[in-house]
Amino acid sequence: MTIGREPFSGFPPPNAYVVVGNDATMLIDAGWENKTDHDAKVAFLANAGGPPLTEILLTHHHPDHAGGALALRQATGAPVTAHPLDREKIESERFGGKATIDGDLNTGDTRDLGGLSLQVLFTPGHTSGCLSIYIPERGVVMTTDTVMQISTTALRPRDGNLADYVKSLEYLQTINAKTMYPGHGGPINNPGGRLKQLIEHRHQREQELRDALADGPQTVKGLRERVYAGLPEVRHPLAEAQLTTGLLKLIDEGDVREDGERYSLA
Repeated sequence: MTIGREPFSGFPPPNAYVVVGNDATMLIDAGWENKTDHDAKVAFLANAGGPPLTEILLTHHHPDHAGGALALRQATGAPVTAHPLDREKIESERFGGKATIDGDLNTGDTRDLGGLSLQVLFTPGHTSGCLSIYIPERGVVMTTDTVMQISTTALRPRDGNLADYVKSLEYLQTINAKTMYPGHGGPINNPGGRLKQLIEHRHQREQELRDALADGPQTVKGLRERVYAGLPEVRHPLAEAQLTTGLLKLIDEGDVREDGERYSLA
């Protein structure tokens, strides 16, 4: 189900996925915290058929995916689970300290729904505790914001990690899914091709960053003007966040050094 507002102009509202088995029903992500959205989600679940909602699995802590979880737990009684690395932010930022996560999701965890099973895949990068959910009987992976067809993935400094993200893309290549269902937008029917494209895009952006720094020390703004030339002003903050994430990766690898607001090749 796709319910709620766009995270920013021109970008689709978040997807949440209801998976119905013979014995259990699972909800993957919970959308925004909003009464109108909440009522629509409760109505959707009521009309989905099958067993009552058994669990709400959160793929990461961002408000468009985890914001509605507490209200849905209160309405349905279903426990809420997430990766331990995103637990604190969900409890503090999404639950406002009013509740705690009911259980942890770790890579390799499974859920038997009766005729269908869910497998938890640890795919950090977009956030430190970001998860994907695999349904082996269908060859389907819910990739949340790790893999989308409509755009590349936003990686924000101190929240996301570019090195982890690329490793997660490479890990998803080994799953050989038939279809991927993202956190925004429609399904990805050529997962292998899309994953290859995203990995190559990250390598290209990193090379553009190195090339720009080869001309001497640069500020993030200066790098943005060069690497993202012609980008609309409304997207400047997001572009600078992506560049900062790339710089942090290169600093961690010893290839770039930071001096105040300027960065240079080491």
